[in-house]
Amino acid sequence: MNDTNPFFYDPPQDQVKGGVIIDIMQTIVIALAIFVFVYIFLAIPNQVDGQSMEPNFYHNELLLTNKVIQFIGDKGIGESLGYDYKRGDVVIMQLPNNPDFIKRIVAGPGDTLKIEDHHVIVNDMVLNEAYIPTTTRTDPGTFLEEGVEVTVPDGHYFVMGDNRQASKDSRSADVGFVNRKYLKGKVFLRWWPLNRFGLIGTGNYTEEPATQTESDTSQFLLPQVM
Repeated sequence: MNDTNPFFYDPPQDQVKGGVIIDIMQTIVIALAIFVFVYIFLAIPNQVDGQSMEPNFYHNELLLTNKVIQFIGDKGIGESLGYDYKRGDVVIMQLPNNPDFIKRIVAGPGDTLKIEDHHVIVNDMVLNEAYIPTTTRTDPGTFLEEGVEVTVPDGHYFVMGDNRQASKDSRSADVGFVNRKYLKGKVFLRWWPLNRFGLIGTGNYTEEPATQTESDTSQFLLPQVM
């Protein structure tokens, strides 16, 4: 029928195979282009290394980090939308000559902060951090000594790991205040393991006047660190 009907055309089999190969190659190229675009401008994959963010993030878990906030958060559009790093955000950072670190923002530019009786006090308010166990005690460090109040400079952040007894963070003189330029983005998705798959939001916390916590340390127990 096709031989006599000029409106039907069966291309040779070699042309069909060639067309399929071209279609596959085009699909691969498009997929790679999308991946490169996402990697450069939108999100980067990260792998948790160590115990510093337990019990919220465990060793070898795989995450995706939002890079857009790093690009526009401190620009006009980000400021108008309130779209920038905030207290409770989990971030990826890379200090010079160091690998990537995953930490949580505890205080931002202009905030005052001190550690007293194992409490984190920001702007004269004690932080009750819902994302860490109630038995967690926060000790001072070589950068932030017991009872000494500091003010976070403009363009900088004070970060800590959720596992306060096993985290090298802003309490240490090796880290201190983290310049915004060393942040790589905000963690927004855990995609492995699958049984812990889900979006990562800003950590919840409440505040109470610091005077209510004076000399009240009996509730804290030293957690074991493996």
